Amino acid sequence: MSSSVEVSKKRKLGGTDQENQGKSKRQFIQNTLQYFFSKTTVKKTTTQKDSDTADTILKAAEQIESTTCPICGTAFEHVIITKYESHVNSCLDTLSNEDGEQQIQPDQQAAGTSWSKIFTAATFKIRGIWSHQKNDTAPGLNESETSWFGEPKYSTTATSKRRSVPYYKRLAGTRMVVDAFTFGEIPDCEGYLLSHFHSDHYMGLSPNWIHGPIYCSEITARLVEQKLGVASDFIFPLPMNKPCTLSGTDQLTVTLIDANHCPGAVLFLITTKDNLRYLHTGDFRACPKMCLHPMLKEQPLDIVYLDTTYLDPKYSFPSQDSCIKTACELVRRHNGAINNEDLSSNGKRLDHWFAQEKKEIISDHSPQQANDSNDKEHRLLVVVGTYSLGKENIFIEIAKTLDSKIFVTDQKRAILEAFHDQKLNALLTDQGKEAQVHVIPLGHIQAENLEAYFRSLQPYFTQMIAFRPTGWTFRASSDPQLQQQQQRSLEAIIRARPPDLSASTLKPVYDTPLVKIFGVPYSEHSSFRELALFIASLDIRRIVPTVNVYSEKSRLKMSLLFEKWHRDKIKLIQDNGGEIKVVDYPSVDHW
Repeated sequence: MSSSVEVSKKRKLGGTDQENQGKSKRQFIQNTLQYFFSKTTVKKTTTQKDSDTADTILKAAEQIESTTCPICGTAFEHVIITKYESHVNSCLDTLSNEDGEQQIQPDQQAAGTSWSKIFTAATFKIRGIWSHQKNDTAPGLNESETSWFGEPKYSTTATSKRRSVPYYKRLAGTRMVVDAFTFGEIPDCEGYLLSHFHSDHYMGLSPNWIHGPIYCSEITARLVEQKLGVASDFIFPLPMNKPCTLSGTDQLTVTLIDANHCPGAVLFLITTKDNLRYLHTGDFRACPKMCLHPMLKEQPLDIVYLDTTYLDPKYSFPSQDSCIKTACELVRRHNGAINNEDLSSNGKRLDHWFAQEKKEIISDHSPQQANDSNDKEHRLLVVVGTYSLGKENIFIEIAKTLDSKIFVTDQKRAILEAFHDQKLNALLTDQGKEAQVHVIPLGHIQAENLEAYFRSLQPYFTQMIAFRPTGWTFRASSDPQLQQQQQRSLEAIIRARPPDLSASTLKPVYDTPLVKIFGVPYSEHSSFRELALFIASLDIRRIVPTVNVYSEKSRLKMSLLFEKWHRDKIKLIQDNGGEIKVVDYPSVDHW
């Protein structure tokens, strides 16, 4: 039995339409970059040394570790903020030009080619999987009205230059949108779905938001109110795994399913009054548990709006479980080596160096501090880089391995406390010298910053290892067979195993006797293989990619790949006696 979520209409307060809709390009860019200008998370102490360290570490914020352009989807890694801003600015200029070129004439408007008009009457289910062919139709869409994905890349009206909401953010046949807050008030929109609390998805939300109800998970709801200042009157948290009928909509039912991405991230399962079923993945890491969900297993999905961030054969990285186990084993080995005073073949020489270094540094601290350090010699410091939200599993498991507290800043603690996880809260501390695990921004995992950070914490620690956990650190094999996976059958991809990862094979990207940095391919997006297995395990009628869609070459590449997988899947179903089965798995948490 579904629950009903009551939504009261909010009256718009003050301002003309032009004022309410007219956001400058510069403001849009500032919103795009706001995540990267957060305050430093390095806790200052009273010593000048620590003050200098904080200033040094702040320099890391001038560089973005990894992100994508919100306009074209281009991926960036280790890019200077000014260069990223310039790219976004260029995309906006291009966007403006394209809008002008694709202006819809009055006779075109009369034909009802806008997305909302096309899908007002969905009378049949979609036939076949998504493709770029003109005869591939969506609900209520006449073949003569079809352009790629049912509408131009950008569409405008004759009276407005305003950017339209991309097709993959609109739910066909409904007046609901997903992660579409940068467009302000969307005409005729009945509700805004927010998949998770990452800046590229909530961008546009602020204390001034009055455009309509926001539906999301309970964790995301708390963060939207606490961190962004959105009025609670506009925030409607929904329960997990329970169908909810949204009042004020046309009998629309929404179910939230864990997205295996970051805390509070969800998949949206939407059922329309015509019994059409859509799945919008937001950002997700596909796993068997999703496909085994009673509302997804062996039930048709008319449209899947799919996170295609890593839909490329070169991104067949290890499971999260493998990455966590490898990181914990590295920590265990280094911690054991320190406790045994056997850092390496240079152990004795290093111990002598540490002894001299302690004498020099202790003079800058109080006698009490010196006594504290003597009680806790031979300690390993583990630093883990994270986004403002995400990567929690890896630093929690490392803390358990060391039986240690976790040092976080007040800003990070406020986010973690929104999870309402008492066990996690009990692990947190704001005393850096008491914890062997420190959590800092991912962009600060750079050699110069970490060397300074380590020096500021001596004599409390004798060695540091740092982890940069992100899928972007994965380096695909040069084996030409890997690139041939684009042409391999779905069955062959299923048979292939994800690459192995072990403490013995993972090498540091920066290596000194005192500080080591490891890049761990811990991703919260689906790998190429996981996307293939996810598609093979569910009854999907049509796929709409949501990432890397602004390039004609990329769209065609994805189209051909999905069509091939669809043909291969038909054969697999025949081999399974006409059934769609969840692909075999070693654990419900990963393939």
